Amino acid sequence: MIKILFPTDYSATADNAFIYAMQICKNYNGELFVLHSYTSKSSYKNVGQGNPLAASDLFKDQINKMHRLAAENNLGQVPLNFFMEEGELVQSILDIVSKQDISLIVMGTTGNSGVENKILGSTTVGVINNVDIPVLSIPHLCKFQEIDAVGFTTVYDEEDALVLRKMIPYVKLANADIYCIHVNKGKEAKTQEEVVRWKLQFKQDPVYFVEKNQDDIIKAVFNFIDQYSIDMLSCITRNKSLFQRVFEGSIAEKLSYHKRIPLLTFHENMFK
Repeated sequence: MIKILFPTDYSATADNAFIYAMQICKNYNGELFVLHSYTSKSSYKNVGQGNPLAASDLFKDQINKMHRLAAENNLGQVPLNFFMEEGELVQSILDIVSKQDISLIVMGTTGNSGVENKILGSTTVGVINNVDIPVLSIPHLCKFQEIDAVGFTTVYDEEDALVLRKMIPYVKLANADIYCIHVNKGKEAKTQEEVVRWKLQFKQDPVYFVEKNQDDIIKAVFNFIDQYSIDMLSCITRNKSLFQRVFEGSIAEKLSYHKRIPLLTFHENMFK
């Protein structure tokens, strides 16, 4: 059974991600762990400025609300576990991940962070940068749908191969395909022979390769998303410049993509 951690700040964005997380649990026989973390500096007025009793009462109300959301979306069968922790969110997540053997974190990309003009809110970025397990970020207007095509940015190295091997069993269960995109800017670290050998290890799997010769990496990735009808984009965060630039692009690009494409990130420390 897969164990998924879902941090919530009680926002509408979080509620949307909660439904998405439950759908994943339903499809993969998963168990959902719901976490709310608060501090004495909490900005939520109705939490009583960090008052534990007020926070506890609000959390109980939210538990009832989440059970209602589950029932309304025919997801009442998904096992739910609730945790309220006083402290910083990232540390609370690290504690639960280690104690509960969590496989995946699902969270909304905006919410009460107040960073609505960015693709990934500061809270989500903080989690992605500090937690070593995969994080699935759900844009605030993204609705769950069956995944047919998963995009994956690659530089053809062993870390990429490890991620693909982890993804393939789940992608096969969903009867979907993985499309790997490599953007060639003319300075390749691998020889053509090395690239061919790297690809051969996936010849029996639903993995396809797309190469684009283009100086503008961002435009190449967005064209790739359109051309192959990508439902979910995934990457390793060691490619930090690409990671940041793709999801902090122009306003027009944001309006086109960030509201509908979930992002699955794998931290580079997973491989150390």
